[in-house]
Amino acid sequence: QVLATDMSKHMTLLADLKTMVETKRVTSSGVLLLDNYTDRIQVLRNMVHCADLSNPTKPLALYRQWTERIMEEFFRQGDRERERGMEISPMCDKHSASVEKSQVGFIDYIAHPLWETWADLVHPAAQEMLEALERNRRWYQSRVPRSPPPAP
Repeated sequence: QVLATDMSKHMTLLADLKTMVETKRVTSSGVLLLDNYTDRIQVLRNMVHCADLSNPTKPLALYRQWTERIMEEFFRQGDRERERGMEISPMCDKHSASVEKSQVGFIDYIAHPLWETWADLVHPAAQEMLEALERNRRWYQSRVPRSPPPAP
């Protein structure tokens, strides 16, 4: 098992990354100092975690392709749960899930906090990815289905 891709570890990885940002040391030329084994391993774990959650930082066309693949996987899971009479997991019901809302929520609560913290650690190297993430969020937000007005 690769723990850096286990979403149940996301909050712990993010908290560790935030601590690293708060205590980071850099050389006079701006290079991040990782002078002990634990710090290097922590950076590598977070690098893998960022890579695992990098789809929203990609160009929109590529991000949309990956979103479609991931949602297809979720919907297959929901179909299997429905067939077995189980409660359908969040975002896995193809009849009620909003891909657009799910992506805005994923960016707001998972991807953006991670990438913003990563960008603080490796600035300016991740700035372009953070900008792409924000553009992609705006694109999905602009397509969130509007709720009908309340009945009079």
